[in-house]
Order: sequence, then structure tokens, then C-alpha cells
Amino acid sequence: MEAFNISRLNKIIKDTIEMIDKSREAIYDIAEGARKECERLKNDLEELKREVERIIKKNEELEIALKLSRERLAAVSRDFDKYTQDDIRKAYEKADKIRVELAVNRERERFAIIRRNDLERRLMEASKTVQKAEQLINQVGTVMDYLSGDLNNLNVHLEDAEKRKYLAIRVIKAQEEERSRVAREIHDGPAQTLSNIVLKAEICEKLIDTDLNKAKEELKNLKKIVRESLVDVRRIIYALRPMSLEDIGLIPTLQKYIEKFTSETGIIVNFQKRGADRDINDENLTLTIFRVIQEALTNIRKHSGVKNAAVIIEFLPKNILLTISDKGKGFDIESIKVGKDDNMGGFGLFSIKERIELLDGTMEIISCSGKGTTIKVVLPYS
Repeated sequence: MEAFNISRLNKIIKDTIEMIDKSREAIYDIAEGARKECERLKNDLEELKREVERIIKKNEELEIALKLSRERLAAVSRDFDKYTQDDIRKAYEKADKIRVELAVNRERERFAIIRRNDLERRLMEASKTVQKAEQLINQVGTVMDYLSGDLNNLNVHLEDAEKRKYLAIRVIKAQEEERSRVAREIHDGPAQTLSNIVLKAEICEKLIDTDLNKAKEELKNLKKIVRESLVDVRRIIYALRPMSLEDIGLIPTLQKYIEKFTSETGIIVNFQKRGADRDINDENLTLTIFRVIQEALTNIRKHSGVKNAAVIIEFLPKNILLTISDKGKGFDIESIKVGKDDNMGGFGLFSIKERIELLDGTMEIISCSGKGTTIKVVLPYS
């Protein structure tokens, strides 16, 4: 029996190593793609900077010409008895033409600067992606070294190997489903909008020299489209990871999330904070707290059938206590499992439990059919 267990564990490790090896190749591709993107953005940025310089130089020339034409117009208007009506008209038309050309060129300068700033931001993001990919490559190499080492005593540390095997399968499936969802959202939202923006920008570019009012109208529409696209992008980013955790802190982020959850589902969540706030510097701890509450509320929405729930976070001297409860349908805890036939939602709860235990915390689920569910989580500060 002992040999059999070790054999099964070795097979799991072998499969995991192969998966990690494939992931490492994918990371290599991501890093290479990001490097190429960096080079392309650098070239585009240099070309745009040269264009901005040309536009600025042209503006300076137009400003000088406008000044001279205005002086000429002033002189003609002042000594009108020395000039004909035709001279005055020509002086006025010349000054007005230069003024319009200068206004259009200034608008071009403004849009070129906006585009330059956007390219600089994208270049910075692409550089960060390259750095993160390189870090991941090193980390994956370290994991490969560990997993390829001596496995003689591995069964002692992986007594629940069967459950972990199915968890790994579900994790991969969940990752792929999440990637597909994000890909669909980006394709149907920002990607389509960006395509529309390019078309609108080309129209504006053509109209600027022929119909300035129409160009302005198109630019207003373009600005509206960009704002809507920005809302979509922020929503997608928030779904992947709430950036407000770093910006405004844990409690305000939870309050915003619960308000959004209530508005979308109609389930009123009574959120309470007890005890004095602690400055939590551990990013894993704050993110785990958020994910626990997120997963629990998702389960309440899907399975409880209630319109009210409660979330309590209590700051104790040494621990943080989370309590999430509802008075809904409840369930038989024994029926929640992670395995090849798991279709009951045990994966989410089990993955959260694993995450909590990695932080030396504990999770207790109290539930009974028809009597609701209570989840209690204790997490130490360090």
C-alpha cells in the first residue's frame, strides 16, 4: 500500500512538472511578445516625439506670422484713407486664415501630446510585463528544481493527494474559464470600441482641414466613446483584482464591493466592522480577506435563496475574525467535496480553505439544510 501511494504521488508530480514546463514555455512567449511590443512602442514614441517637435515649430512660425498679419491689419485699419477696401479685406482675410490654421495646428499638438503620453504609459506597462515574466521564469525554475528532487518522503506531506489532484484539475479549468470570460469581455467591449476609435480618429484627421466644426463634433463623440471604453476596462480590471485595496484600503474596498453586490443582486448585506482598524501591510492577508467574502457572497447569491445576509469583520489583538452568514437553504456539509464528480461548488470553498491555511488561519462552516449557513474565518496578522 505504501509503494502504491508513492507511485500515485510520483505520477501527480510528473503531470504537474509537465504542466509547469508548458507554462514556462508560455511565459517565454509572453516575455518575447512583450519585448517586441516594447521595441515597437519605443519606435512609435520616437516618431511621435519628432512629429510633436515639428508641430510645435510650425506653431511658433504661425504665431509670428499671426502677429505680423495683425500688425499689418492694424496699420491698414488705422490709415484706412491710404488703403483701398480691397487692401483692408485682404489684410483681414490673411490674418483670419493664419489664426484658423494656428488653432487647428494647436489642436493637432494637443492630440499628439495625448497620444505621446498614452504611448509612454503603454511602454511602461509593457516593460513591467517583461520584468514580471522574467521573474516568473526564475520562480518556475525554482519550483521545477523542488519538484524534480527527492520524492521519497513526499507522501508524508501530501496525505490528501487525491483531493489535491482534483483541485489542480479544477484550478486549471477555472483558470481557462476565467481567461475565456476575460477574452470575451475584452473582444466584445474595449477591442470593438478601440476599433471604432481608430475609425473616428481617421475621420477627424480628414475633417480638420476641410470642416473644423464637423471635426469638433466627431471629437466630442470620440471622447464619449473613449470614456465608455475606460469604464469597461476598469470594470474588467476590478473583476480580476480590486486595485482599490492598495489605493484606499481593505474596509473601503469591502464597502464598495458590498454596495455593488447589493445593487446588482438585490441581496441586502449588513456589513459591520468591529474593533480598531489595524494597518495591515501583508498584501496576501488583505487579498485573502477580500476573496473569502467575495466567494461567500457569490455562494449566497447562487444557492441560499435569501434577500438578506451579514458580513462582520472584527479586528482582535492577534487575529482578524470574519463571519459571513445567511438564513437561507443551507446544505449538508458532508456532501461538499472536491473530486472528479464535484459539481456542487465545493471547489470554491475548498480553494479558499487552502488559501486560509497557507496563512496559518482556520475556517469553520456551520450549515444545515433549511437553517442557513455561517462561515467563520480566523486569520492571524502575521
